[in-house]
Amino acid sequence: MPLYEGLGHTRLSIIDLEGGQQPLSNETDDIHVIVNGEFYDFERIREELIASGHTFKTSSDSEIALHLYEEYGYSFLEHLRGEFAFCLWDTRRSVFLAARDRFGIKPLYYANKDDRLYIASEIKAFPPLGLKMSWDVDSIVHGGPLTDMRTQFAGISKVPPGHYITITLSGSFHMEKYWDADYPDKRVKDPRSIEEMIEGVRSRLEEAVRQRLRSDVPVGVYLSGGIDSSCIAGIATKILREKDPNARIHAFTISFPEGNHLDEGPIAERTAEFCDTIFDKLEITDEKIAEAFEDAIWHFEMPVPNVNSVSKFLLSRFVRDAGYKVVLTGEGSDEHFAGYKTFASDYLLELDLTTSLKPLSEMDRVTLLDNEIHSKSVVPGTMGAKIDIDDSPVTKRMLNGISTPQMVGKFLYVNKSVYNDYVLHRTGAPDLSLAIASGLSGEARRKIAHNWHPLHSALYCENKTLLPNGLCNVLGDRGEMAHSIEARTPFLDHFLTEYVNGLPPSVKLGLSETGELVEKWILREAVKPYITEELYLRTKHPFFAPAARNNYSPVSELFRQKLTKESCEALGWLKWEGVADIISQYFETGDLVAHNSLLVLTSYVILGEKFRVPPYSPFGNMVV
Repeated sequence: MPLYEGLGHTRLSIIDLEGGQQPLSNETDDIHVIVNGEFYDFERIREELIASGHTFKTSSDSEIALHLYEEYGYSFLEHLRGEFAFCLWDTRRSVFLAARDRFGIKPLYYANKDDRLYIASEIKAFPPLGLKMSWDVDSIVHGGPLTDMRTQFAGISKVPPGHYITITLSGSFHMEKYWDADYPDKRVKDPRSIEEMIEGVRSRLEEAVRQRLRSDVPVGVYLSGGIDSSCIAGIATKILREKDPNARIHAFTISFPEGNHLDEGPIAERTAEFCDTIFDKLEITDEKIAEAFEDAIWHFEMPVPNVNSVSKFLLSRFVRDAGYKVVLTGEGSDEHFAGYKTFASDYLLELDLTTSLKPLSEMDRVTLLDNEIHSKSVVPGTMGAKIDIDDSPVTKRMLNGISTPQMVGKFLYVNKSVYNDYVLHRTGAPDLSLAIASGLSGEARRKIAHNWHPLHSALYCENKTLLPNGLCNVLGDRGEMAHSIEARTPFLDHFLTEYVNGLPPSVKLGLSETGELVEKWILREAVKPYITEELYLRTKHPFFAPAARNNYSPVSELFRQKLTKESCEALGWLKWEGVADIISQYFETGDLVAHNSLLVLTSYVILGEKFRVPPYSPFGNMVV
C-alpha cells in the first residue's frame, strides 16, 4: 500500500490564537502533526519537555504531541489528557500514526480501500479524494452506526476510542489499543471510607473543570435541569472567582415550551440564579427542528432515533451567535455514575460484596429486582411507550445476564419489516444486543463473565456503544463543530473516570432511607455544595426533546416529504410496504416508537441523497 504525504487541517483557534497554525512540526522539521481537540495540563508538560531539551515553535497545546512522541515513542499517548484526534507523520521512520481519545469525544474515520488509506474527522472528506460511497447493509440492519465502530457506508470505519493506527511506506497496517476502562474484582473488599470516596470524586471533578477552563477565548457552559451540567456551572463559577470575585460564567440552555413536562427551562433558570451565571435560553419548536433536520444529518453523518441531537445542534448555533467558541458540558456522567434508570436491574442481579457501606439485603435485592423486571420494557426515548424486550439467551450468556444491551438495542429499534427480503437473507434478522456483545473484546467479555459486578459490566457496554456514537457524536462534537464550537467534558477526564470506575457499585446506585435506589448517589454527595437542594433531591430526568405531537406538525410534514416510495426504493435496501405500514401506524395512532423509527429512516434517505450513494444491490452496487 503506497503512502502519500498529505495533511490537511481547518483550525478552530482556542489556544495561541496567532501562532498555533497547523500542521505543526518539530524543531528539525521531520515530524509533523495535525490535531483536532484539546490537550489539558499542556503548560506543565511543555515545561518538563523544555527542561529535557526540546524546543517549541508555538505556545499551542497541540505541539506537545510532537515532543512527547519524540520523548516516549508510541507510549506518548498515555501522557495526553483531553479530547483529541490527530495524525502524525514521522519522516525519520516513514511511519504514519493516527490516534483517537479514550472516550471517542472527537471523531476519526478511516477507509482502507483501493490500495490506499483514507483518514479524516468527517466522512464527507472522502468522496472528493476519489472514494466511492456504497451502503453497508449488515451494519445498517444491526445498528452499527450507533452500536459499534462501523458506519452505514461499506469499508468506512471509526477508529475505536483509546486506539491508534500505524501504517508504513511498505504498506503494513496495524491497530493497537492504548487505553481501556477497567473495574475492580467483585470479590475483593474496598477498605475506603465513604468520606474518602466522596472527597476523591469531588477533588478530581474540580480539577477536571479547572483544566477545561484554560482558554484564550471566553468559556461558557451548557446548562440543563440536571445535576451534571448544574454542578459543572457551580464548580466553574467557584474556580473563576478565585481570581475575580465578580466573575460570572455564561450559561446556555434549551427550553421546549411546547413540550410541557419535558421543558427543563424553568429549573435551569433557577439553577442559573443559584450559581449567579449570565443566562440565555433558546426555545426549541417543532418548526425549528424540522427546518434544521436535514442540515443536522449532513453534519452528523449518521441516523438519529430522536430529535435530541437536532436540539443540541440548534443550541450550538445559538452559542456561536452569542460570540462563544468554547463550552463546558455534562456528558459522560451517567455512563460512569450509573445515571440511567435502565442500570438498576443489572445492579440488582448480584449483591455488592466489595463494601459494607449502605448494605442491601438479599431479600431487598430480590424484591427490587422483581419490580425492575416488570418495568424495564419502558425504554428511554419513547416517553413511556413500551416495547417487548427480547432477552436474547446468547447475549445473556455472553454478558453474565445483564440486560443493558437489550435496552440499548430497543432504544435504536426499527422493525425488520422495513428491510428487503434479500437483505435479511444476507444479514439475518436484526439482533442489536448480540451485535453489541459481539463487538466487545474477548478480554472484556471474560472480565464481565468472571470479575466485574453486573453494574460495571452494564456501564462498560454503555461506554462502548451509545457514549462514543451518540452522546459524544450526534449529541456532542458533530453538532458543535458544525458551528465552530468546542465542547469540553469534565466528566470524561480519564483521571476522574478511572477513580470512579474503581468505586463500589453500591455508592453509584445508593440506597435511600426509604429503601429506594438513588442514581448517582456519590456524585450527589460530592457536588452538594455546588447545586440547589431541588437538584440534590431530584430524580434524574433524561434529556429528551419532545416528539412531534400531531399529524400536521412540521416534523410530520418532513416525514411526508422525505419518506416516499421513490426515495425509499432509491436506497435499494428498504421495502416500501414495511415503511408505509410504519408511516400509517404513526399517523393513525401517534405511536412514539414508530415516530423514532421514521426519524432513522428519514436520516438514511437524507444521507443517501447528500452522499449520492447508488442503490444497494445484492449483486453489487449499481446506478439505476
